[in-house]
Amino acid sequence: MNYVVNCNWDFDAEAFEQLSEEAKDFISRLLVKEKSYRMSATQCLKHEWLNNLPAKAKKFKLRLKSQLLLQSYMAHRKWKKHFYVVAAANRLKRFQSMSVKLA
Repeated sequence: MNYVVNCNWDFDAEAFEQLSEEAKDFISRLLVKEKSYRMSATQCLKHEWLNNLPAKAKKFKLRLKSQLLLQSYMAHRKWKKHFYVVAAANRLKRFQSMSVKLA
């Protein structure tokens, strides 16, 4: 508790090895005891860690969650469109066979 109260902390090498330097910098600038020295919400949004995410993802050959969700949505939408086409074709076929029986 004393470490928290005194803002005495560090990034444990093993626990934070996957964390980028930009992310560590972002966290460090927020974990400041004196409120006036902390980043504001506007400064947080302008921090380099939160900017240019698509370019960073491309650099490391990663895909953003939004990109994955969009891809999933588009695939679902395409599947649904094809389902409706097949369903309409089946209804039309049934309708034609009913009209032949009536004639």
